[in-house]
Amino acid sequence: MVAEAVRLASSLAVKEITLFSDEVDRIARIVSGYTLWGGTIVLLACVSGFLLLMALVKGLGALIGSEAVAAVIGAAPFAAAATVLTLWGLRKMDLRR
Repeated sequence: MVAEAVRLASSLAVKEITLFSDEVDRIARIVSGYTLWGGTIVLLACVSGFLLLMALVKGLGALIGSEAVAAVIGAAPFAAAATVLTLWGLRKMDLRR
């Protein structure tokens, strides 16, 4: 009777481990699918933003007659943001504060 109980318990344990493994594989497949879609969406958003910026610079260049000046105007907000973030980062890294 004890041997039968041990055999049934081990059989149940094997079934539980198999079920757990299948569930983990299914969850990993779902998470990797959502991650792939999320990465694709972020990539497409970055590319479309870049293309929109390029179109705005080209249009501004056509309006003012100089594409170089339009590129400087288009890059100015990014240069200002980089400068502000650099100064903020340097201030945060200052050990004397």
